[in-house]
Amino acid sequence: MSYLNKNFKFILISIVLIICFYRSPFIFLNGRFLAEDGSFWFSNAYTYGYVKGITQMYLGTQYFNLWANFSSVVASLFPINYSPLVIVYMAFIVQLYLYIYIIFGHCTFLKTKLDKIIGVFIVIVTPPMVPAVWLASNLSQVYLAILTFLIFFQEENKKYLFNKFSPFILFISSLSSILPCIFSPFFFYKYIINKTKLNFYNAISILIGTIFQSIIFFSIKVMGLESLSDGPRYIISSEKILNYFYNVMVKSFFGRDITQFIYNKTTFHQDSLILLMSLFFFIFLFAIFIIAYKKKDKVLSLLIFFFIIQSFLAIYAAKFEQVQGRYAVIPSILLIFSIYRTYQVSAGLLKYITMILILFTLMTGLYEFKNNNIYSELLICKGCPDWKYEVAKWKKDQNYKLKIWQYPQKTMTLGKKK
Repeated sequence: MSYLNKNFKFILISIVLIICFYRSPFIFLNGRFLAEDGSFWFSNAYTYGYVKGITQMYLGTQYFNLWANFSSVVASLFPINYSPLVIVYMAFIVQLYLYIYIIFGHCTFLKTKLDKIIGVFIVIVTPPMVPAVWLASNLSQVYLAILTFLIFFQEENKKYLFNKFSPFILFISSLSSILPCIFSPFFFYKYIINKTKLNFYNAISILIGTIFQSIIFFSIKVMGLESLSDGPRYIISSEKILNYFYNVMVKSFFGRDITQFIYNKTTFHQDSLILLMSLFFFIFLFAIFIIAYKKKDKVLSLLIFFFIIQSFLAIYAAKFEQVQGRYAVIPSILLIFSIYRTYQVSAGLLKYITMILILFTLMTGLYEFKNNNIYSELLICKGCPDWKYEVAKWKKDQNYKLKIWQYPQKTMTLGKKK
């Protein structure tokens, strides 16, 4: 027993690695180019060189993605047969750092062994962590955004190694997506009320990225380049709001299968049922906020506030009429952490209710983690082209379009390497 207590963190991270490998052994062993990871980022970095690779921007998203750029450049340094494997591990580096940060770090509300177990499983197995954001370098922004709000809650101590890396992580995170930039005013507020060097460095690091992303966003608006987007974005509609309720408020705890079962077994119209369930959660969240106010729990209050502003961003920024994928992840994870924090600070009936909700999200997430997921082909790389065979064909014919996942929707064009 003493051995387990002494080596708890190392045992937990070992279990995490086993779970991750179990989810996608083929991808970890063979690599994979998922959509724009190959068709845009790697293709440009390989064909046009490192300068183009590190400075390129996918106009379809209307923001800069530093980590995707950097990953594509690193992958282009290796023999082309191993490039998909490098891309996968560049994505996994970010995920692994998040898991290590939760287990070995010092976050205000993830202190005990139970907290660390629940915390790391929340960001791995719960329903919001959909296959679409799994092991894709351009979607590492999701994991970086989670790291960003966890860094906000980190305990200050010069001896903590992770604190020294925080400004660097915030800099990369804010230059890889607009998702973390929403938190920048709070980092400045934190510095104003507690003027330490760490808070200053953190605030400046995320501010640089936020200013840069803001310039890009408004420049695209002013120059009328929105037509180059890969779908209508940055609009608000009733359809998106309804879709948000389903993907964030309901599916985060009950998963897809349970939610669909409820749909099929009730006489409610699906839209009405989503609204009804969402209304319940809003009332529940309001009650939690009142509890946070009465208990003067700043962590819970901020988690709820972060959830609200990230929800507005998700509804506004998601493309088409769907608030799903990368945009649903952050508000969903913030919602789950808010419920867990409520469990930590409450007693009586509310503690039992929040405990049941956490158990629900973990159990449904584990159920949908791999084989029972509707998008399991993303996890097992079903239909993945044989990359070495594709490279061999391309070497014979430089005009050949290499097949990547999801073929035939996605292919890759490569020129001679510069």
